[in-house]
Amino acid sequence: MVFSWFRRRRELNPPAFLPEWEPILARTVLQVRWLDAASLERLRRFVAGFIVEKRFEGCAGLTISDEMRLAIAGQAGLVTLGFAGACFTRLRSVLVYPGDYLGPRTTPLDGGGELEWKEARAGETWAGGSMVLSWPGVRAGGRLRDGPRSVVIHECAHLVDLEDGEIDGVPPLPSARARRAWVAAVDGCRERFDEALDEGRSTAFDDYAAESAAEFFAVASECFFQDPHRLHRHDTLLYGLLVEAWRQDPKGRVPLHPGRG
Repeated sequence: MVFSWFRRRRELNPPAFLPEWEPILARTVLQVRWLDAASLERLRRFVAGFIVEKRFEGCAGLTISDEMRLAIAGQAGLVTLGFAGACFTRLRSVLVYPGDYLGPRTTPLDGGGELEWKEARAGETWAGGSMVLSWPGVRAGGRLRDGPRSVVIHECAHLVDLEDGEIDGVPPLPSARARRAWVAAVDGCRERFDEALDEGRSTAFDDYAAESAAEFFAVASECFFQDPHRLHRHDTLLYGLLVEAWRQDPKGRVPLHPGRG
């Protein structure tokens, strides 16, 4: 009841995008320069709501600034442009580190038990409602300084993937039939990607995508938004599947060489 009232109140009184945010958004998320007027207005509305509704927390002594909020919200907003309804409803808080941070990882041993260690991470998504990000990664992705990578888009892909209750590499689709067809087609794309890695051929995005179906979807989605022409050149079928998943076609707005656009 409380959340329904809150959503209704937001529909009647949406948070305002402040004028002083405009130049900050423009320099921290370079893709806003390529949006048409309607898309830019949708992005502004999303950014204002995201900043008001999500709790931002600085970690390891980091102080959260408007630049950080806008860089994160702006990149998250790009992936929502094709959706009519609310997005990231499970997300409650965004934790930001001043650099890569250490997170626990385990792997099972053949003889039983587990091997545990800590690995450096730039981001992760927790099913409990938190997203963790490295600020240098956020900044590089927004300014298109890291090729087809964006840690924000990567973690937002996991959030969308989680909408059906599990991070399994399958975004929300309109029917069970559509889901089966989409999964079968993506499995073929994954096989071709793995073959290219095995043969030493170039790929559109990082080999981290080979970790799992979930990481393949998230890493491919980074490239889809950050450098769509690159992805289209390498795998037209995968590009089309992501158009279906994200309900937009960024190739129509992003220039051939986005880092120099």
